Amino acid sequence: MPLKSMKPIMSRPWQESFAGLVALLACWLFFFREISGEWKVNAQYSYGYVVPLLGAVLFCRRWPDRPPAEPANPVWLPWLVAGLVFLELPFILVFEANPEWRMLYWANGLQMLALTCALLFFLGGRRWVRHFAPPLAFMLIAVPWPMVQEQWAIQGLMRFVASLTVVVVGILGIPGIQHGNLIEVGTGIVGIDEACSGVRSLQSALMLSLFLGEMHRMSHARRLVLLACSLVLVLVANVTRTSILVWTAANHGLKAMESVHDTVGLVVMFIVLPCLIGLAYLIKPRFGPPVPPETHSPILLRKIPAVAGFATLAWLALCMGLTEAWYRSHESHLVPNTPWTLKWPDQDAGFHKSEISQTSLAILRCTDSQAASWLDDNGNDWSAFLLKWAPGRNSEQLAKGHRPDICFPAAGSQLVEDYGLVQLQPNGVKMVFHNQMFSNSAGYMYVFYCLWSDRVSPHEENNTDKEVESQAGRIRAVLDGKRNLGQQVLEIVIRGPDTDDAALKLLKAQLPDLVRHG
Repeated sequence: MPLKSMKPIMSRPWQESFAGLVALLACWLFFFREISGEWKVNAQYSYGYVVPLLGAVLFCRRWPDRPPAEPANPVWLPWLVAGLVFLELPFILVFEANPEWRMLYWANGLQMLALTCALLFFLGGRRWVRHFAPPLAFMLIAVPWPMVQEQWAIQGLMRFVASLTVVVVGILGIPGIQHGNLIEVGTGIVGIDEACSGVRSLQSALMLSLFLGEMHRMSHARRLVLLACSLVLVLVANVTRTSILVWTAANHGLKAMESVHDTVGLVVMFIVLPCLIGLAYLIKPRFGPPVPPETHSPILLRKIPAVAGFATLAWLALCMGLTEAWYRSHESHLVPNTPWTLKWPDQDAGFHKSEISQTSLAILRCTDSQAASWLDDNGNDWSAFLLKWAPGRNSEQLAKGHRPDICFPAAGSQLVEDYGLVQLQPNGVKMVFHNQMFSNSAGYMYVFYCLWSDRVSPHEENNTDKEVESQAGRIRAVLDGKRNLGQQVLEIVIRGPDTDDAALKLLKAQLPDLVRHG
């Protein structure tokens, strides 16, 4: 057969598979759309925006030396693909009410890997699945870590960086005292937050080292060496950065430190990233993978049925329509939560209104913030703050990001006891507080934390949906059709009582004067 007559035949499977490939791409786009909210509100995951592009580059790099296709089509494969595609409905439906549910991120990511591998298995067999697995697995680097593991890593790294910084500035003749993630010097306290501790640059370096290892097709040993070196490089660079900031604060004041904060960070990143790229170039294999002669074979030996692609696209559109219809129909039944305002005890001794730092506000992204401290008649030390977020897709995600179990350890405190939930009703306003006790060098403190939504379902007994972090609470939010609600957080800290019962008694007595209906 002449070559001219063969070319259309060889390209036909590719053309007829176009709908199926577009449907797969649409599924991936839905997945990235859901997790992109975390990239937007959480600076340490902002690198996620480039991961899809880098993953596509890695996939294309592996395409020329793909092994010969050995298509497979077992009886169970269509049923597996249909089941994986069907899962898009519950994922989209649940994500709408829980845009911050990280375990769902991972479940959705694994579903996308399974769906893509099933397609590769259909087109090229097991060898294609093994060949293209690394760039596909790379996509998961964009998924935020589970909260428990993330907080463990963040808190551990920040404290480690703070401890090393204290040693470095001590050698420079600057005495410093570490309080958790804070360093106290003569002019004030320097916070080693996520940006300073290198959590953001650490995760960016992790992503880049994995990308470079795959880009240069390194062996497993070389990739591990590159990964380990990148972690050490980032750690040294960020200890250098925080040491410069602490030195500046000690010698020129906190305002001078804030003025050079971003500049020092950029300089460090401009040093770290080229060094990492240069290191990868030095240890990469001298010869790339050979290109087999099979690359001259047709792009695809078999086609993805067009009906499967169009059916998947139609199902995705139906999922979006059903999700929107579900929430719109239920939102009409939501009722405004009991309105209340906070009246500060400005007549109490030592009352002082304070401002939340611009750095913290940039992280919180709240629409309104208030904070104050005071002493009661018995000499107990009180402090409180009220944060508000306007209704929006990421409002609950932002509100839940500021909790005592996250913020207090960052300031050097330790969780001593979790007393669970307590429901109070000041002036007819039902409020549920999470009651915890922390300790630091100044003693014990009792923390009462309330997360409040501006609308609730009629059958709810209280405004905080009980355990908002529980699986039941998340599913209940879906069933009630709650999404994009305005949020506010009230946190009250009491120092002085000997027991939690005494602290709770004080709160019950004081709360009616603080919280006013309307």
